[in-house]
Amino acid sequence: MSKRTQLYFPEELLQKVKEEAEKEGVSMAEVVRVAVMEYLERKKRVDWDKDPVWSLIGKAESTWGDLSSRHDYYLYKVEGK
Repeated sequence: MSKRTQLYFPEELLQKVKEEAEKEGVSMAEVVRVAVMEYLERKKRVDWDKDPVWSLIGKAESTWGDLSSRHDYYLYKVEGK
C-alpha cells in the first residue's frame, strides 16, 4: 500500500531527478523511492574496516600455539573439522 506525501526539493536537485526519470522511462516518484531504498540499505551495512574490534589485534597472547585453529575445542570442548 502506498501513501501520498509531499516533499520539497531544491530546484537543481528536482531537475536532476526529472532528467533521471525521463532517461530511465519511469516516474520521478520511482526515482525518489529507489534512491531512498538504496540509501536505507547502505545505512544498514556494516563497515567492518571501521569496526573497533580491529584495535584488539595483538593485545593478547596465548600459550596455546594452536588457539586459532582449535578455538572451538578450547571454548566449547568441540573438535573442529
